[in-house]
Amino acid sequence: MRNRDLILLEGSQTVETYLTKGRIPSFLNGLAAEARKAGSFDTFKHDYLIEIKHGIYWHWTNDPHFQIDPAKGPRDMTSMGGGHMDPGKLMVTSHLENWAAYGSARGRPYVALVDLSAVPRNEYYQVKRSFGNEFFVNDPSKAKVARVVSPQAARRLDRRWDEYMPASEDQLRRFYALATGQPQDQLAA
Repeated sequence: MRNRDLILLEGSQTVETYLTKGRIPSFLNGLAAEARKAGSFDTFKHDYLIEIKHGIYWHWTNDPHFQIDPAKGPRDMTSMGGGHMDPGKLMVTSHLENWAAYGSARGRPYVALVDLSAVPRNEYYQVKRSFGNEFFVNDPSKAKVARVVSPQAARRLDRRWDEYMPASEDQLRRFYALATGQPQDQLAA
């Protein structure tokens, strides 16, 4: 068995522990919010697998006290974007490592953990550019910065969360049922 397989197996057992007990750990509240926002298991499954909406969102920053500022926004640094800034918008990722090289290269030694639980589902979406897994948050007024940490601390948190993420369709379905309060047998198969 390869190391990655072993890690997935261990993570799967961790997930089974809380699913069997019928209680989602509080640090997965973001993922539970994604389930409730989805409106159906099929939509949640799509959001989780395709859109990679895992309820954990990161923003690389040079500010150890980063807060979302409506006067600031992301700059489009693509050749077509020409560095234009979108005031009042925000960019986040749910895949920390995809953006690690960018954060380091841009002199961003901190990572903000951003809570999108109160942000409506249709106000943030994947954009298909750059390093991948980048979300454009159209209206981050309801987003909150949970904490700002070093990249090393962010990696530790991210690895720990990965251990608790559903790793199969059955686990995802059971998670959805717990998060929404819907009986699992009433969810479309």
